[in-house]
Amino acid sequence: GRYYNYDCGNQSYYNSVMSDQCAGHWFLRASGLGFGQHEVFPSAHVLSALRTIFELNVKRFAGGQMGAVNGMRPDGAVDTSSVQSDEVWIGVVYGLAATMIHEGLVEEGFQTAEGCYRTVWERLGMSFQTPEAYCEREVYRSLAYMRPLSIWAMQLALAEERRRSA
Repeated sequence: GRYYNYDCGNQSYYNSVMSDQCAGHWFLRASGLGFGQHEVFPSAHVLSALRTIFELNVKRFAGGQMGAVNGMRPDGAVDTSSVQSDEVWIGVVYGLAATMIHEGLVEEGFQTAEGCYRTVWERLGMSFQTPEAYCEREVYRSLAYMRPLSIWAMQLALAEERRRSA
């Protein structure tokens, strides 16, 4: 009840906490949709899922210093059921941060994005060769990937937040 399950199957990972589980909600918010009578995902559910992702996928992964890992088990262990579940996808992290900002979790959004930014720029020294993904052990793949441009979604979310607050 704190987040959306990975799937409804009977595999051992059905209840993994996925960092991008609110991607559809992010798209709606970025498009100016999903409010009031057009609400698709109940706001309380989205906030609960985002807080759970922040607690597990961000804070319990690498000491909260590397962004959001794709998959985390409900007990706080990194999901290792697939080759991609223990990775951090930069584009997903910035989209997640934008979603958090859209929902008023501004501090959490910036903390999430900061871990990713500092890993890519400071720890890996990749700056303009941003990879698609990296792991806690500083292994990365797919250099010069374009999805990290989703960082601009954070700017859009901040602008929308300011517009609503004014």
